[in-house]
Amino acid sequence: MADAGSINILPDVLALIPRSAAVGLRAFPLDLEGNVLTVGFPAEPDRAMISDIAFLTGKKIRARVVGEEKISDLFSQYYNVASADLTPEKRPQNRESMQAAEPDNVLRMDGRESTPGGGAPGLESGSAVALADRIIAEAIRMKASDIHIEPYEKNTRVRYRIDGTLHEVMRPSLERTKPLISRLKIMADLDIAEKRRPQDGRIRVQDGDITIDIRVSSLATDFGEKIVLRILDKSQLQLDLNKLGFEEEHLALFRKEIRIPYGMILVTGPTGSGKTTTLYAALNEINRPEINITTIEDPIEYNLQGINQTHVHSEIGVTFAAALRSILRQDPNVIMVGEIRDTETAEIAIRAALTGHLVLSTLHTNDAPSAVTRLIDMGVEPFLVASSVKMILAQRLLRKLCGNCKQRVPPDEGFLAEIGLKGSGDRPLFGAKGCRECDNFGYRGRTAAFEVLVVHDDLAEMITRGATASQLREAARRKGMLTLRDAAMKKVFRGETSLDEVIRETLV
Repeated sequence: MADAGSINILPDVLALIPRSAAVGLRAFPLDLEGNVLTVGFPAEPDRAMISDIAFLTGKKIRARVVGEEKISDLFSQYYNVASADLTPEKRPQNRESMQAAEPDNVLRMDGRESTPGGGAPGLESGSAVALADRIIAEAIRMKASDIHIEPYEKNTRVRYRIDGTLHEVMRPSLERTKPLISRLKIMADLDIAEKRRPQDGRIRVQDGDITIDIRVSSLATDFGEKIVLRILDKSQLQLDLNKLGFEEEHLALFRKEIRIPYGMILVTGPTGSGKTTTLYAALNEINRPEINITTIEDPIEYNLQGINQTHVHSEIGVTFAAALRSILRQDPNVIMVGEIRDTETAEIAIRAALTGHLVLSTLHTNDAPSAVTRLIDMGVEPFLVASSVKMILAQRLLRKLCGNCKQRVPPDEGFLAEIGLKGSGDRPLFGAKGCRECDNFGYRGRTAAFEVLVVHDDLAEMITRGATASQLREAARRKGMLTLRDAAMKKVFRGETSLDEVIRETLV
């Protein structure tokens, strides 16, 4: 058995295994001879652990059993970790607590080469460390919002979500998958020994002067752990209302409503339709020193200067409703509620809107009129909805055609008539082609299509009488409201997007 007291560990050797990984694995780097790293363990390690450390370090591993007492002495001497903190339930899981001691856990993308055009060839080369870094770097270069790493029986699939659509970029072998997932979990300060429970963590990426946060989620599947990384790049956050995709007349209406002293404005749509971005842009527009703006979010996606943001902690009782009650005692002028999910939150938000606060929030409904009936179904009295709600936006995100390669396509008159656009065939239509500038996808970036419902007096009276969503929709259209399909088709005829996108994202 080795005598820990007689071992002098060189700093370069100590740096080969990140502190969080060493504590999580209870593995201590002792010595490096050529390409062979000697690692101390409290007991005989299994082959999988040796494989993980080999891929993590890029070295051949020689295991040495030093015993429980000596491994504790080494962690105490070099990492200032008490033996009690080496038990599984005490191992570090909080990224913030580790950042000061482990600056290399911040992934730096500076100087990395990019792979232009046609996805991400060459991603599979190198060690697990290099592979993980490369996958993340390439996703950032391609402006992906999510990375999916999915193990199956015979292979693993890596996909990027770009402009809302998933694209497969590589299929690493099963032999490379486990070390890759272990590496990502180590970067996110997750427990790599725990493979059954879902876990959540965070990686911070430094790309030049830009700091990018990546949320990491692990989930056990039949053939191993699936990892999803959500990339939160603040430099890509669009906070200019002029650039979201509003029609001019609708933008003027929206700007007018977000400046009213009290009332409720709702944004509706499915997950991933850009609702939070629209609300952030609205808050950014009205943010000034004389206004107190507070948000309740789950989670906080981006930090906004000059705005008080709080997040939900359901496990300790800080729900949307509980947080909203507290915020009302914080002298707010404007409140953003990330989502109205239940009756209690809806009632408190409505009451706040009626008592001198501007409340902005989101709902999951297919169109704007359905938001009214959704609130009533939650138990809110129709007359309260009619009195408090001033405007409802429904929105969808449409991929924008690449300006470099979009091409004119012949209209299909029969199909246009089938979707209610008879007589539109004489107007130019464009489709996707694909080129080097758009990574051969044919699309680059996204724009939003909006259905804007202003709750004027006639509509408020209909809501009080219990009108259905379809009745409200017809009344709003007579007043000039464009449906989502109508708004999206304006973008088609301007050459901004394709007919395929409109059909995929909107209903007649």
